[in-house]
Amino acid sequence: MPIRHHLATIALAWAATLTLALGTEEIKVTVHEGPKSCADFDAEKKPTKVQKDYSVAFHFTAYDDATGKKIESSHDLGVAPSFPVGQGKVISGLDQGLIGLCKHSKAYIVIPPHLAYGTMGKPEQGVTKDTILRYDVEIIDIQPPVPNDFKDIDSNKDWKISRKEATYYFESKNQNVDIDALFKTEDTDGDGYVSWEEFTGPKGAEGPPSTRQKQQTQEVDPLEQAAAIFQQMDLDSDGKISKEELAAAFELMGEKMTDEFWTESDANGDGFVSIQEFIGDPGREEL
Repeated sequence: MPIRHHLATIALAWAATLTLALGTEEIKVTVHEGPKSCADFDAEKKPTKVQKDYSVAFHFTAYDDATGKKIESSHDLGVAPSFPVGQGKVISGLDQGLIGLCKHSKAYIVIPPHLAYGTMGKPEQGVTKDTILRYDVEIIDIQPPVPNDFKDIDSNKDWKISRKEATYYFESKNQNVDIDALFKTEDTDGDGYVSWEEFTGPKGAEGPPSTRQKQQTQEVDPLEQAAAIFQQMDLDSDGKISKEELAAAFELMGEKMTDEFWTESDANGDGFVSIQEFIGDPGREEL
């Protein structure tokens, strides 16, 4: 369902402008216990500092920073989660905030909304829109990245290796490899590609995303997008956009709203733009 055509431009521009404004807010990391600085490795060459792609095991408790309400905690589960940092396994702010922390340190990581759950929130966990989160974390263990030759060979990142990719990779390494013999061994289903499942060399800790994970990443519900933008413009959260609020959206972008634009936006002339007027009539297409 499209947003009404005359509001689409202002809505998208508003979203882009707001993202830029929110982008000025940064993650705040405060180490309150344990080492505040450390070398990358100890005397035994074991990692002591969290770095991108390294696997980190840590305990955490997440709070709504404004209210102090607990959202979730690894302590309740009795296990410290572990995952490679900087690969999008968790919200962006936590992914970034963990990098640089030392083993056995405890820290507060305060994350602005645009690097957490944004304008949509996460209602199933009690996180409302535009919530600033605070993670209390303790770094338990750090492990170096798991070798992943598959990722290096799969240059187009489609989770399968073609003969062309394999040839290019081994030539770049100055390694004389019999590609025909390699594919005869590795390409067990004979489809001309070596999948992640077929590959017998080092291939990291996790395989390709499931179909559902791909859908969650790729599919963006336009209604949810429209509702999120509507909520941002609705400054007093009364479920409708007044003329003043829409004018404020224009001002944020350095523009001035015309009376003609307002008249077209407020289709029923009640002095407000409702969510229905904002997204348009679901029963027909806008011309």
